[in-house]
Amino acid sequence: MGLDSKRVKAVQLNLEGLFKLLGGSADDRQKFWEKKKGITSVLEAKIINAHLDTIAAQAKAIQSSAKALNDTAQQIARRG
Repeated sequence: MGLDSKRVKAVQLNLEGLFKLLGGSADDRQKFWEKKKGITSVLEAKIINAHLDTIAAQAKAIQSSAKALNDTAQQIARRG
């Protein structure tokens, strides 16, 4: 069982956006993904797949919260 490259890419894109938002450097992002790509054992792949699910859910929640915060800020700005 290998890593699902589509899931990895989707999570990578979500995290890249979050890292940029939080000020992470390109080197930090590269180091993170080099570590993930170096996985070779089936057990490690299963663990990382489980972590990918968690990370993807967290990234989605953060994006949703950020959008709601942005929407609220725009509403406040219109009233002021």
